[in-house]
Amino acid sequence: MATIEELEKRVAYLEAVEGVRRTVLEYLLLHDIPGVVEDLIGLFTEDAVLEISGYGESLEGVLEGREAIGGLYRRLDAGGVATGKHTTTNIHIEVDGDEATVISYLAVGADARPGTAPGGGIYQERLRRESDGRWRFARKRIIGTGEQTVHAAIDHDFPGTGAWRN
Repeated sequence: MATIEELEKRVAYLEAVEGVRRTVLEYLLLHDIPGVVEDLIGLFTEDAVLEISGYGESLEGVLEGREAIGGLYRRLDAGGVATGKHTTTNIHIEVDGDEATVISYLAVGADARPGTAPGGGIYQERLRRESDGRWRFARKRIIGTGEQTVHAAIDHDFPGTGAWRN
């Protein structure tokens, strides 16, 4: 039989997993609702890094810091791109204290653009629990898999990837 301390650890771990999942799913919802971009940006840490590849030149690159990331999402919101249907599946969450690593499949119900990953990709994310108790993205990779496998798209040196390493 488990001790009270063991049960407390299990509950704390499950609460952390659920907090991470909440942030991941909230991101998807907020990304698809015009006019709530500031709430979306608030899901990133001040020092967050966002890397996007495989979705066309206008999105390609690495952004550092919440303000730079916010600029991209504000541009997408103003351009009407915030009307997609972002969904994620196969969400795998690993929690280690106040940090978590997530890998999931991404599907976007929107018009495919030539030369880009048509609605498919992966999210590879590192989240951090901040002093207010909220889990936020410290690093987020959005990688199109239209022309590569999921395994090829994963950065196997990404912090916390553990089981996904070669």
